[in-house]
Amino acid sequence: MAKFIRYQTKQGKTYAQLMDALREDGKKRNLYIVNLGIVIDKEQGVFKSKERGMYSFSLDGGYGDAPPEIEILYSDVKKENLILDFGDSFMLDSYLRDNTPFAGLFDDILPNQRDTLLSLIHYRLLTDKKAYRCAQSWYEGNYVSILYPKARLQSQKIGDFLVMLGSEDVVRNFFASYLGMLKIENKGLGILIDSSGLNNSVDMPLTTVSYQNGDIAFDMRLVYVIDRISGMPLYFRYCPDNVLDISTLQATVEELKQMGVKTDMALVDAGYYSNDNVDALYADEIDFVSRVGTNRKLFKDLVAKHSKSLQQAKYMVPFKSSAVYMRRLTVDLHGHEGYAYIGLDIDSHNRQEEKFSLQALNDNITFDEIDNKMNELGFFVIVSSQKMDCKDIIPLYYNRVQVEQVFDIEKNNDELVSLRIHGDEIISGHLMLTFLSNMVFHLLQKDLLLNTQKEDNINTEGCFQLLRNQKCKVYDGVVIPQEPTKNMCDIYDLLKIQSPVSIPSK
Repeated sequence: MAKFIRYQTKQGKTYAQLMDALREDGKKRNLYIVNLGIVIDKEQGVFKSKERGMYSFSLDGGYGDAPPEIEILYSDVKKENLILDFGDSFMLDSYLRDNTPFAGLFDDILPNQRDTLLSLIHYRLLTDKKAYRCAQSWYEGNYVSILYPKARLQSQKIGDFLVMLGSEDVVRNFFASYLGMLKIENKGLGILIDSSGLNNSVDMPLTTVSYQNGDIAFDMRLVYVIDRISGMPLYFRYCPDNVLDISTLQATVEELKQMGVKTDMALVDAGYYSNDNVDALYADEIDFVSRVGTNRKLFKDLVAKHSKSLQQAKYMVPFKSSAVYMRRLTVDLHGHEGYAYIGLDIDSHNRQEEKFSLQALNDNITFDEIDNKMNELGFFVIVSSQKMDCKDIIPLYYNRVQVEQVFDIEKNNDELVSLRIHGDEIISGHLMLTFLSNMVFHLLQKDLLLNTQKEDNINTEGCFQLLRNQKCKVYDGVVIPQEPTKNMCDIYDLLKIQSPVSIPSK
C-alpha cells in the first residue's frame, strides 16, 4: 500500500484528498481515505477544512498547525471586500489601549498568544453567553479579526490555549505584576472575600471536562477577592466544592500576603465566621466585618434578648431609600472584645413572613416552631473588630454586593464546553480569562457611570449592543467604518474615543 494526495480543481479552487494505492488481483485500485479540504499552499502542504480550519499535512509528518505567515496571508486575502461588525470591538480595544493602564500587562501574559487572548476577552464581553466552540464563527464576522489576525480560535486550539493560560507560572507572574500596579495606587488594600460553588446548584452548567479516559465532572468552590475601595477584582483561587468557606479564608489571606498585598480589612459573609478565623484575623491585626449565620448561638441569643425592644425610633438608621432598626452592642468574640450590630429590616421581614407562613402550613410545622421562626425573620447580626456607628456599618458591609456582581458575571457569561485536556489547568485558564474580562468590564462600567447623567440611561451591555450595529467595510489595505449614529457618538464621547473615517489595514 502507498498513500498519496490527489488534487482536483473545481470552479477555480483546488481540493485535495488523501488516497491509498492498492493492488487487488493484480489490478491497481485507489482507495479514498479522507478529504483534506481546499488547498491553500501546495508546496508547504497547507489545507483548510470546516472540521480543522487551516492546518498543515504531510504524508510523513501527518497533521500539524499551519505556518503563521500562511494563515495571516490567506486570512488577509479572504477578508477583502467584507462587511464586519465594528463598533463594539473598536470601542473595547480603544478603551483598553487608551483609557486603562493594563494594555501592556495583557500583552505580556502570553506574548506568542496575544491575539488569541485578546480575541477571547472580546468574545467573553461582547457576546451573549456563547460557548467557546462558537468563537471562530463570531471572530470571522467581527472587526476583531482585523485587530488580532493571529488569533487561533478553533475548539482544540482554544483548549490548548486555556491550558497555557492556566499554568501556575503564568498565573503567578500575572498577579505579581497586577497586584504590584494596584499596590502603588492604593497603599494597602481592604478586601472583600466571598465564594460560590460552580456546579448544578447555580445558574451555570456543571463544569465538565473531557479526559482521554472519559468524562469527569468538577464541582468547584471559587473564591474571589475584591478591593473594597475601588471595587476592582484583585485575585481568585479555587478549590474542591467540599472545602468549607471557613477554611479558605486564612489560605486566601496568606496567599495575598506572599504576593506583597497587605490586607487591612476583610469583609466576609457568614460562611467565613468561625472561632479559628476570628482568632487568625485578630492575630494578624486584620480588622473584619462579618455577618453571623442565623444558626449561630450569638445570633439566636441577641435576637431573643433584643428583638422586642429594637423597634424604637431612637434605633432607626437610614439605608438606601428606607430605614432599618439597628443597635450596637459590645460582645465577646471567642475571647476577643468585639462589637455586634443587631438589625431589623421591616421590608425583609414582611417578604419572608409571607413566604414562610404558607410554606410552614404546608409542611405541618408545629405552632411553636412557626412562632420561633417568625420572631427571627428580618433580623440580621453583623460583627466587627472595630467600633463603628450603626449608620456606617450597613453600607460598609453591603459593599459585598460588588463580589456578588462578579459572581453574577461568572455564572451568566461563562460556559465551558467539553474540551480534550490533560489536567485541570483548563479550569484555571477559563477562570483566568474570566478574571481578565471582569477587570476590563469593571473599569468600563465605572467610567460609563462616572460620566453618565441619570437621564442618559446608558449601561455597559447596552453600549455593546448598540455599537455592534456600526459596521465596517474591509478593502485591500484599508477599513472604512460606517458613520456612527447620534447614540453611538454619545458613547464614544463619554469615553473620549473618536470614531475614525478610515483605518489602514495590512
